[in-house]
Amino acid sequence: MNKLSACILIEWRKLIKSKLSVITICSICFVPFIVGLFTAMMKYPEHFENLGLISAKIEMIRITDWSSYFISLSQVISVGGLLIFGFITSWIFGREYSDKTMIDLLILPIKRETVVLSKFIVIALWSYVISIFALLLGLLAGKLIGLAGWNSIIVFKGILTFSYCTTLTILLSTPVAFFACLGRGYLSPLAFIVFTILFSQLGSALNLGEYIPWSIPALASGITGKVSFNLGSIISLFGVSILGLVSTIAWWRYTDYN
Repeated sequence: MNKLSACILIEWRKLIKSKLSVITICSICFVPFIVGLFTAMMKYPEHFENLGLISAKIEMIRITDWSSYFISLSQVISVGGLLIFGFITSWIFGREYSDKTMIDLLILPIKRETVVLSKFIVIALWSYVISIFALLLGLLAGKLIGLAGWNSIIVFKGILTFSYCTTLTILLSTPVAFFACLGRGYLSPLAFIVFTILFSQLGSALNLGEYIPWSIPALASGITGKVSFNLGSIISLFGVSILGLVSTIAWWRYTDYN
């Protein structure tokens, strides 16, 4: 446990001192910005009447109160999180190859599984930190816009939905780590992230989203009007997450870096 704590602390310091921390904080700000912008357009359409195509899309969004606002925040974090959390994962695992520090890690008197777990814990912690930051900005934006329907029950449900959508999205970061190890760098995991986003959109268009792991967090937000996932969805998502975790640990345990 002491070695795991030490590894977590080291990984955390590396992350905080890197440019990635600033980049991801700036990136996550797009979540409340996008939702807040479309909400403002919906509430005050007279100020955006000259925007043409954007104004036409507003009619499809329908963010009119805090309930729909929280749903939109959860949906955007579900889609944007695939990219942002995946980028965090690809950096934390891929940098060991690009910085030529992989050999140093492999010869440390620490179990390789411990190093891998510490990296995943730091990924989850930082992802939650920036997600909470995005949620707070979203709450501030909603208040400034003047949305109706604020009450403790709606806020609690909204925050709960945002939380489990964030958690489900973070769980999908484990396969990204495996591809970072397999490709020994950044390109393979980033390509995989793009593939998962496109694949999830395709699945949703074909009404198969509830069986595609990367579509499930967005469906869990209630964007379709109800939380549309089932036992197969849960098995699919957790299966992919566990497979990514086990594959990454196995790679570190049995593969030596030349």
